Amino acid sequence: MLTTRDKTYKAIYWSLIFLCLGFLSSPTIVSLFHIVILIPVFICFKRLKPEISIPKSSWILILLFSWGLIATIGNFPTLIKPVKAFQELKFYLFGVGVIFPLIYYFDRATTFEVRRLIKITSFIIILAFINGAIKSYFKFDIVKWSYNPDFHIRTGGFSHYMRYGYASAFLFLLGLNAYLNRDYLKTLLDSALIKSSIIISLLAVATSQTRGGLLALLVSVPFVLLRYKPRIGKALYGLGAAFFLLIIFATVTKSFSSRYLNVFQGSNKVRLSQFQSALYAMKENPILGLGANQLSYNVPKIKEKYDLHAKNYTGHAHNIFLEHGASFGVLGIVFLLVFFLIWFFEMVSIGDSFGWAMASYIIAFLVAGQVENLFDNTNSHMLFFLYSLSQAYKQTRFRALEF
Repeated sequence: MLTTRDKTYKAIYWSLIFLCLGFLSSPTIVSLFHIVILIPVFICFKRLKPEISIPKSSWILILLFSWGLIATIGNFPTLIKPVKAFQELKFYLFGVGVIFPLIYYFDRATTFEVRRLIKITSFIIILAFINGAIKSYFKFDIVKWSYNPDFHIRTGGFSHYMRYGYASAFLFLLGLNAYLNRDYLKTLLDSALIKSSIIISLLAVATSQTRGGLLALLVSVPFVLLRYKPRIGKALYGLGAAFFLLIIFATVTKSFSSRYLNVFQGSNKVRLSQFQSALYAMKENPILGLGANQLSYNVPKIKEKYDLHAKNYTGHAHNIFLEHGASFGVLGIVFLLVFFLIWFFEMVSIGDSFGWAMASYIIAFLVAGQVENLFDNTNSHMLFFLYSLSQAYKQTRFRALEF
């Protein structure tokens, strides 16, 4: 018969397997991550709380959850799909709670078990790319085993090309950080499958044609290189600044019609209408906002009322801060910004390559988050898992593992 400790460890391990299998491929599978790890959260919190402190950034997440709950309850009479609205709030709490099971797990895990989780993730990355490529270029859906000539040319893995493209950009960034530390992480990374998945992640950004993901890499990769190849990092930032000036010139003079150079071209103009919708929602509801996940349902009414562009286009704000402001009022923006700032400095203060990798991810997320609402199912699972992982590492340095 297994001891309670063994059951707790195995439950955490299986929850991580479900996360690795599902965050990029299946909302159903990845939902098991939160379901299976829920009881270990309480068990590990009780066991570890006396010796493990709650980080400052976690207190901000708790405040964000609490205010989000108040705002959503305050808007209850007008909520569309209230169950889904309240479910959106769970990620903030799980971000804090999962820190404790991860500490418990990594204090007992073997390098072989951790490597297996990385290989599962790598396999899904490659499988998602193959599925998306076949679907886009050959118009055949392997999952449904059906042909459809109307499949989008932008590859989407197992999901929508936007969330897939952004997730792939973040995965490549993390893979790049790991590769630059390959001598130290040799035991974990000595696998053709893992190395291939890093390259595939970059290809996925290209084939999904995710401009925001590419922009995130243009800013975060030079930051990574400042630690390892400072001259190259500074040179890339110089090139990035020149490209930014070119965009400003192209937009002001209307010299180019390319969507990569003209801010007001095509879908960029539609995004601006979403920004405006979120700002008007905040103006009308500065304290409580509209409630969690409600902006998309209110966009048609707002655009009609204020005669905004792209009236037939609905959806989220395409900006993480404006989305939070529309959902939870001005305090939603404040709490989210303070959370990222504190988390960033917590990671930089670690002073090693892991902290630098997490800091580069935060930069990438913030940059991409200016043109897309990244709190979708895929990227929310990745974001808050990495947050929990980073805080578990900060307090233990994963001392039981020998890389």
